[in-house]
Amino acid sequence: MSEINSPHLHQKSLVKSLSIAFFFMLVEIIGGWIASSLALISDALHLFTDVGALFLSLIVMKIARFPRTPTMSYGYHRAEVLGALASALSLWALTAVLIYEATMRFFYPRSVDGLTVFIIAAIGLLANIWMLRLLHHGSTHSINIRSAYLHVIGDLLGSFGVLLAGALLWLTHWDPIDPLITLLFCLGILYSSAKIIVQSIRILMESVPHGIDPLQIEKDLLDISGVKEVHDLHIWAVSSQKTALSAHLVAERTADALRAAHSLIEKKYRIRHMTFQVEDPAHFETKYCYDCEKQ
Repeated sequence: MSEINSPHLHQKSLVKSLSIAFFFMLVEIIGGWIASSLALISDALHLFTDVGALFLSLIVMKIARFPRTPTMSYGYHRAEVLGALASALSLWALTAVLIYEATMRFFYPRSVDGLTVFIIAAIGLLANIWMLRLLHHGSTHSINIRSAYLHVIGDLLGSFGVLLAGALLWLTHWDPIDPLITLLFCLGILYSSAKIIVQSIRILMESVPHGIDPLQIEKDLLDISGVKEVHDLHIWAVSSQKTALSAHLVAERTADALRAAHSLIEKKYRIRHMTFQVEDPAHFETKYCYDCEKQ
């Protein structure tokens, strides 16, 4: 394994990036309180999403090494989903408070120190560039690191917005721009966290992962030589990075059909956790379906 693609090196990059994000999140919260700037506090909340994403990436790297047990046959992959869901829901609660405060400031304006906002936003921008450099190499080798990398890119764009707001406040002293930028950030946070909530719920409900067409998979399986029927096809996500599949195949030449099905699903759909039950057409009978009755 190359040094760049070393899990240990990836973990070190995540720890350093997490430390930077957490430190500058505190700086922006304190600076926002001193400058009376909701825009800085909302950007700190955006940094909180980075902290959560980086911390979650570290947890995933640790959990992935945990061995399966008889009672946890899939391992602990769903911990990632539960953590992401809890993080996103807490963001919605915090964002609701910020939206209320920003709305009130349109009716009861408060003076904001634009110079302080500008300086702290500039420092935050440098912190994001630093984190991007730390995560850049790992993002090309690890989907987990790539996720954290994209979060930091989003926060980098947010820092540009706060920097612009600070400059305008400093030069024009037009205080309403602070709650206006805050509301824009809040909408961005709600949008990005809503996608996490939807994805988490889809995984917990064991729906078919995004980008996979079960009808096409069924068609591909039926195209295998000797396969007469496909039923009880189930596709679900164990975690955001692990997909599982099970199906019954009615097929002649059982061993050949099984081998071809495994090869097809692994090579074309990149699904490695699969279970097939192959039934001989001569002995197959359609049995009473309790699930069909419930439908």
